[in-house]
Amino acid sequence: MSPIIAIAGIGFSLYFVFTNPSSGFQGYLDKPSLILLGIMPPSVMLLSHTLRDFYVGFVTLLRSLFAGKKQEKEVINVLTRSSQLVRAEGIGALMKVRNQIRYDLLWEGLSLILNDFTTEEIRHNLQNKISSKQMRMSLASNLFENMAKVSPGVGMIGTILGLIAMMLNLTDPSQIGGCMALAMITTLYGLMLGILVYAPCSEKISLEAERSLEIDLMVLEGVISLKGKKSSVHMKDIMSTYSHGKSKTAAPTRKAR
Repeated sequence: MSPIIAIAGIGFSLYFVFTNPSSGFQGYLDKPSLILLGIMPPSVMLLSHTLRDFYVGFVTLLRSLFAGKKQEKEVINVLTRSSQLVRAEGIGALMKVRNQIRYDLLWEGLSLILNDFTTEEIRHNLQNKISSKQMRMSLASNLFENMAKVSPGVGMIGTILGLIAMMLNLTDPSQIGGCMALAMITTLYGLMLGILVYAPCSEKISLEAERSLEIDLMVLEGVISLKGKKSSVHMKDIMSTYSHGKSKTAAPTRKAR
């Protein structure tokens, strides 16, 4: 499905440019240029990525803008409360907090404990989910990074098409303005999209992936601690390690995966 959408997008953007070489130049807005740069880079990326990669990328961007600190606070509060309940009432007390959790990995971890999975089974399941999540976010980051690289090239395609159209209409002065606009402004659009939009989006997703990994590792160790009915002091040490980014072992773990 993705390649079909990609080919359709590329074909439509090129068709629009070919059939609208004289749409006119009004300030810095040129419709064929906007169509070309708005549709072609994502369409080119759909040849090697999926619609899910786009979805993950945009969701990750929104999450990093609006849900960043809230997720970390929720995890810390739930783990703290859960640790106290387990020590006071036993594992079954986790039922009181599980259905109030919105962070998926933490909900999954508490469910594994309540279903009497072993410590190794819990660690294996959660590590697989963390790895899968990091892979999706990495693909989304690469998607925007590649669009940042493709956009200037697409701008050059528009420039060449505009120059060709201008050369073909030298005898008609009324056509030259629109063709010149397409020739010049597509390069500007391509550079601006690549440098000011797609590249920062890629970096933002990469940073969010690192932050998400720290939270997920905190969840993993916190859930293992709950399974072992460790003390609240042990739980606070785990949260302090990951929430303040003091872990020295996390970096090699990320590289290994």
